Amino acid sequence: MYKFKFETLNLLSNSKRISKNNSIFFLYGLGSSSSDFEFLLKLKRINNQIIIIELPGHNSSFFDQKNCLMMFIRRIFLFIKKNEINNITFFTHSLGGIIPILLVKYFLKKKIKIRKFINYEGNLTESDTETVTKRTASYRKTEFKKKFKNLIDVCQKSNQSHLNLWSKSLKHASSDAFYELSRDAVKYSKTNELLEFFKIFFKKKIYISGSLTKFEFSEIIFGSVRFKIKNSGHFSYFENPYEFSKIFFSLILKRL
Repeated sequence: MYKFKFETLNLLSNSKRISKNNSIFFLYGLGSSSSDFEFLLKLKRINNQIIIIELPGHNSSFFDQKNCLMMFIRRIFLFIKKNEINNITFFTHSLGGIIPILLVKYFLKKKIKIRKFINYEGNLTESDTETVTKRTASYRKTEFKKKFKNLIDVCQKSNQSHLNLWSKSLKHASSDAFYELSRDAVKYSKTNELLEFFKIFFKKKIYISGSLTKFEFSEIIFGSVRFKIKNSGHFSYFENPYEFSKIFFSLILKRL
């Protein structure tokens, strides 16, 4: 496992050198941490470089108030440009699902080749923000610090192990970062633009969901190949890490 830093970006990888070709960019969701996915860096038989990008203010109590989702995405673009990275596979979860869409739409366009986009319950529609994200954005920033502590406490005391594990990552995240990124997610999810761009622009795409997750939309609306992770919901990397690793491995290698 190797750590890199580019401007304010913190990155974790299975390789000590940045590869210019066939990299897998892993982008996770709100409140999680790169350390939650370290087990992926130990998977055998994956020759590609995996790069886990830390969300702003996650796995860190520091958060630059000038930061926002679009600024974070711009830094990812500069990282790609500086290292001349091409032929990228995106594997995203939750909020992370927004990032490749905005990255390609506003910065990359057709400048590089996207091998495939694997999206695990990514934030593509307004309904995807209906639980914690939209509730977070509805509070005033001054009152959210207390609400954030309550969220950690509820998850820590829950009888569901995946929420217990999520609470450990939440403790190492900035409440300001959680708040600001929630607001950004709600803002970009208000229209159908994210979903339409996902459907139309990315030729090779896969949408994953946990078998226990209930969807308001039919599967066909996402316009992509669909897979389910058995015996899990939104946090399958906590709930069923074996199945999560298995599907990660198979979809990275799978030809669409």
